[in-house]
Amino acid sequence: MKKYLIAGVVAAGLMLCIGIGAEEGAPRPQIPTRDFTGQPTYEVVKVADGDTVWVMIEGKSTRMRLIGVDTPETMHPEVPMQYYGAEASMFLTNLLLGEEVYIEHEPGMTTDMHDRPLVYLYRAPDGLFVNLEVVRQGYGRVEAPPAFQYVGLFTYYEQLAKEIGKGLWGRGSKAQIHNEETEAQPPGVQPSGDDIIVYVTKAGRKYHREDCSYLSDSKIPIRLKEAKQRGYSPCRRCKPPE
Repeated sequence: MKKYLIAGVVAAGLMLCIGIGAEEGAPRPQIPTRDFTGQPTYEVVKVADGDTVWVMIEGKSTRMRLIGVDTPETMHPEVPMQYYGAEASMFLTNLLLGEEVYIEHEPGMTTDMHDRPLVYLYRAPDGLFVNLEVVRQGYGRVEAPPAFQYVGLFTYYEQLAKEIGKGLWGRGSKAQIHNEETEAQPPGVQPSGDDIIVYVTKAGRKYHREDCSYLSDSKIPIRLKEAKQRGYSPCRRCKPPE
């Protein structure tokens, strides 16, 4: 019988600084490799969406959440299926369903707000860093905070995916349009009218300003007009536009 999860041991030399970008000419950060010789593997028995899987642990199917990754919703009871959610889910399904994985943890991070274990997954036997691959191929955004040790690495490849136009960042996509709109605005200035961008969370029913503290668990951009149409109401703390 396979052993239960073991805590991941992370070398200090692999720590990457926060805020690394994909500027032209900048060296690409090194993707970590692991020697999993002798370590147990676990079968992925179900894929919920682009960032959540079920893994068989000691004969029990356990739902797990990928650290540092946020993909569009497909199964949330209060949020309609989001743009590129089906593609992200299929991507992770093709990567992992029926495959074996190695599991590591982020020091100090155990479960999310839904009590799902937070994990890094590496596919066996090739060692593919699954969390990073979702971001690198453009199927998800970097989810931080909370800060995690690979936030610089993930941010670099997210920016690269945006620049190249991979996945949900493809030319003409909703994410790409939002990216261009926000980058075109002077610092601190929001678009006007129906083009105002606000933010919602996976579980909440309020919309927020980008810097609202209630966005610590998830941060999903959406047009103000669409947020209202979906029944979201303004956050009382950050007082977004109405």
